[in-house]
Amino acid sequence: MPMFQRLSRLCWGLLLLGTLSQCTPGAKSADKAISTDYDPQRDYFSTKIDLQYAQQFEVSYHRNYKIVRTHGLLREWGGTDSTTLSDIFILVQRGTPAPELKGELANAQVINIPVERVATNYEASEAYLTALQKTDQLVAVGGVISYDDTIRQRALRGTYGQVGYSWHSPPNTEVLLARNTDVFLMVLSDLGFQKELKRCRDLGIPTATSFPWAESQYLGRAEWLKFYALFFNAEAEANALFAQIEGNVKAIQNKTQGLKKRPVAIWGYCAGGDRWRIHQNSLECQLMRDAGLNNIFEDLSLPVDNTGASLSSEELLVEGKEVDHWIIGDAHSAALPNEVFMSSFVAWKKRNLYHNLKRSRPETNSYDWYSSAYVYPDRILADLVKLAHPTLLPDHELYYLDRYDPKKLSFPLPDVGL
Repeated sequence: MPMFQRLSRLCWGLLLLGTLSQCTPGAKSADKAISTDYDPQRDYFSTKIDLQYAQQFEVSYHRNYKIVRTHGLLREWGGTDSTTLSDIFILVQRGTPAPELKGELANAQVINIPVERVATNYEASEAYLTALQKTDQLVAVGGVISYDDTIRQRALRGTYGQVGYSWHSPPNTEVLLARNTDVFLMVLSDLGFQKELKRCRDLGIPTATSFPWAESQYLGRAEWLKFYALFFNAEAEANALFAQIEGNVKAIQNKTQGLKKRPVAIWGYCAGGDRWRIHQNSLECQLMRDAGLNNIFEDLSLPVDNTGASLSSEELLVEGKEVDHWIIGDAHSAALPNEVFMSSFVAWKKRNLYHNLKRSRPETNSYDWYSSAYVYPDRILADLVKLAHPTLLPDHELYYLDRYDPKKLSFPLPDVGL
């Protein structure tokens, strides 16, 4: 049995065990009664966020509450149906009254903040919370394949409940209820799981939808830091960290904009058989462009697609044979073709092939590329520049990317969907 299947069964076994024996209800974080010192004229949120790149959520401030809207395109897994889910929820400062739920707010979910007991179902959500130093508030996560050792061990011990990953299963509502969750930060992309959002709310589980994976700019995806900060009134921390990330990106862009030579490159991995997933208009393409690379397959007339376009081996060879650099990407998705085929590419002959799994623990099916890489695109960008233009960032040490050595790099197939 492939390792990822064994790990999936382990996750479900541990999830069931955690549900039956570890999920002891705890006290709610605060009483919801109106405080005697509530001041209707006071602005309870002295620091606010201002979005520059993120397009899948927005927030407005109203003295003692925040109105948050999110939206994302849900697709039928393995099918062709799709729909855009638009959501609205109200974050109310504890001890203050919620607004009247009428008009556009008639069906809004009300969540009291700051939250103290948080559940997630997505590895990247853990990374956003880690960046904000809010993992102590976690009470449940998706499962046991987190790249973060502390989070994974807490899930294994039952300190954290296991609700199931967004790309793998609907959330386990029994765990969410048993953990007295203040908010379930629910990432979803599968059309089939839309009904689970309603089920969570019908059961009284405060649930906020999250779509960082749907962003069309890599800084937009990183800016979801600010979304997660909203639940803790941690806007100041999120603003400062994002400003640092954005500043790093702009500094690198300034170094590459004036390059006279832009090496030709591609980014894509073998999907098995005769098929490849090659990036043509995606976040990866943006990163390549900003790193001073000329992506021969780039086509900005296409819709943004972060999964990559499906190409045959013949199509790849015709267009990509002479490229200088090749980011293989998800090198654990399928075995590469034989040496005869791969040696037809200049990048292979020069050993200018790279993968994005430097921070990986194959034995636990844990890959940081699906976690903290969402938060820190500046590190990805620096890695690309280091590999393609080593003199521009001489002191940078590779973080997510590394040179691909087929003799040393061996991974089990991933159990991921986003």
